[in-house]
Amino acid sequence: MTQLYSSLAEIYHEMYQHIFDYDKEFTFYDSLLRENNCSKILEVGCGSGMLARRFLKNGYNYLGLDLSDEMLKIARAEVKEDLFLQGDMRKLSFKGQFDSVLITGRSIAYITENKGIIDTFNGVRESLKDNGLFVFGIFEANAIFDNLNDFEQNIEHNDKRIRRISKLKRNLETGWTYDWSAKYIIENKGTISEFDDLTTLRAFTRDEIHLFLKLTDFKVKELIDEGKAITIIAEKKI
Repeated sequence: MTQLYSSLAEIYHEMYQHIFDYDKEFTFYDSLLRENNCSKILEVGCGSGMLARRFLKNGYNYLGLDLSDEMLKIARAEVKEDLFLQGDMRKLSFKGQFDSVLITGRSIAYITENKGIIDTFNGVRESLKDNGLFVFGIFEANAIFDNLNDFEQNIEHNDKRIRRISKLKRNLETGWTYDWSAKYIIENKGTISEFDDLTTLRAFTRDEIHLFLKLTDFKVKELIDEGKAITIIAEKKI
């Protein structure tokens, strides 16, 4: 597992409050879920609970799942309730419990092999009620590989300064995958710490994602193009 979600979990929690617009993201999910009468939801890749607290505040019957214990410790502190499970999205074992399953934060990008995608989608399908809604985001391969550029981010959180220098490199061993090498330079009260991290991410073509969903008995309702990313809204076939 990438250090970003383990030993650097606190840094993630502080950084991504400034990188993601969680209010905007929640508004999107809330509108979609209400439109489809979804109240009992599973958030896969729930991370440090920034969306969880918004779902709970707005009355959803919520369960969060993440692979990282360190992230879940922050999430439990964030919402002051233990509505979270540690688990692998490739091994979901719920049986028709949820109106909707959300894989948030484009976490599906960390599943780099086809079998893992199929296992994840089958597990989501089994976890949904009839006509349940599956919502997730992907990185779009053509857009990603057209612009596989290095980038840098500088964030201030309270008295802490966080600098992340990211380098991206093709790695096509298991599909449209690429390596993300990141250096974190953290200045806190005059002390500077540095950490290096490396992970492999997967992008998808549109045809691929349609095929994966077809093979696992989902019907695509809508694709929302966001440039380098796509949000997919699919429905469990019955």
